[in-house]
Amino acid sequence: MYLSPAESKDSGAEMKPSEESNYFPISPETLNPHALTDFKVYLRHGNRYVLYTKEREEFSEHLKKKLHENGIETVYIPFDQQASYESYVFENFEWILNDSQIALDVRSKVFLDTTSKQVCSIFQSKLPALDENTLQGIHHIVSSSLSFLSTPGALDNIGQFISHDYETFTHSVHVFTYTMSLMQSLAKDWEEGALINVGVGALLHDIGKIHTPNSILNKPGKLDREEWEAVKLHPVHGMRMCTNVALSQTSLNCILFHHEKFDGSGYPSGMKEEEIPLPVRIITCCDVYDAITSKRAYAPAQTPFSALKIMNNEMQGAFDLNVFKEFIEILGKAGEKSGA
Repeated sequence: MYLSPAESKDSGAEMKPSEESNYFPISPETLNPHALTDFKVYLRHGNRYVLYTKEREEFSEHLKKKLHENGIETVYIPFDQQASYESYVFENFEWILNDSQIALDVRSKVFLDTTSKQVCSIFQSKLPALDENTLQGIHHIVSSSLSFLSTPGALDNIGQFISHDYETFTHSVHVFTYTMSLMQSLAKDWEEGALINVGVGALLHDIGKIHTPNSILNKPGKLDREEWEAVKLHPVHGMRMCTNVALSQTSLNCILFHHEKFDGSGYPSGMKEEEIPLPVRIITCCDVYDAITSKRAYAPAQTPFSALKIMNNEMQGAFDLNVFKEFIEILGKAGEKSGA
């Protein structure tokens, strides 16, 4: 049963006609009881929306408890305050992801939504170069989610929200997610700062595609030689975009070399085997897997099993076998936990 206006924290609760397009739903679990909100929170009461908290209020534990007692799992925020809510989530990102009292599926959705928005804004802005403010935002995303991504069950839980419609920014988020799971399995002795540098590189690995025409990226048929050469330039474009910011060499390696292959047949430099840094070998594997399991303009999405079969049978020599085997094992464990 929904709380009545009299049960709202504000006794003069505001009621508005039901216009669903004016509000968007969120889980109240994402609201930090120790942080002020810059937006109003409403409850849905029949065909109306009831004001529950105003701007500049703490969504206290008492208010959360009242919702729980009444079986309310969703609250609503006006669309005209969406930017304020997204800024709030970004500022409280680490708290949300690492609070074990918040349901894992809620944290997983916040992780994907917030990370995707951050990366999407980079591709939509089409900046000629990465700036320090944008880099700080990416660094915040990575450092805040590092511990969460090592949480048992996180990978398979995130998987249920992953879209298989290919977009460069969502692809970057998926590659980042898989990469951090593999890094924490294969590079257990790496310090947190080093892992963060890998995560930043994974999120930004395709940033150079900003300078690749959409007509080429979204072409439904086979690319001609000139178009393919244009695509192959995106790692170099990506590196050039990062020359004015304090990006680590590890992150730059991920951007520049993620299309190198273990047998030396990749680009842009033809590096092979251990010449290719471990994080890059990991990103290469995750990059190909996510591309194959996504619906692209020129190919339908493959199932995880089919994708791994293609990588094993049709792309021999492309991957570090130790990385590939560990990736299969991680995906297998995730599938077991999710009942797949």
